[in-house]
Amino acid sequence: MIKSIDHHSFTVSNIEKALHFFCDLLGMKANPVHEVKDNKRFSEIIQMPDVNFRICTIQTPDNNLIELIEYVNPKGKEIDLKTCNTGVSHIAFEVDDIEGMYQDLTQKGVKFNNPPLWGKSIIGTGNWAVCYLKGPDNITFEFIEKR
Repeated sequence: MIKSIDHHSFTVSNIEKALHFFCDLLGMKANPVHEVKDNKRFSEIIQMPDVNFRICTIQTPDNNLIELIEYVNPKGKEIDLKTCNTGVSHIAFEVDDIEGMYQDLTQKGVKFNNPPLWGKSIIGTGNWAVCYLKGPDNITFEFIEKR
């Protein structure tokens, strides 16, 4: 029986750039980066011989984890991350000042799909503001403010 979600994970091309986004821009805390080389157990788990990667977890304000993995070998390739493509996911962060975050992060160079848009949620409960933004490697994230 599933009890809970343990973590979310994203493969990134550069772990330092991803850490800048999550820690410097969004204010989250990172655990140390670890390098995994020549580990038969991980090679078996992910079905990649001779895998070599760098891994780090980010602590969210509500004590969840976001795992970042930068593959050194084999090196990954860029894929189309449009949200309509099968398998593409995003994380929605609930925020308390969506307008302020939008203004601040826009000034710091973060690209948003749209400014915050207010209205009823898709499922018709409550008044919410929503905006999508691009993180490291063009990964989509969502901000939500509920009123």
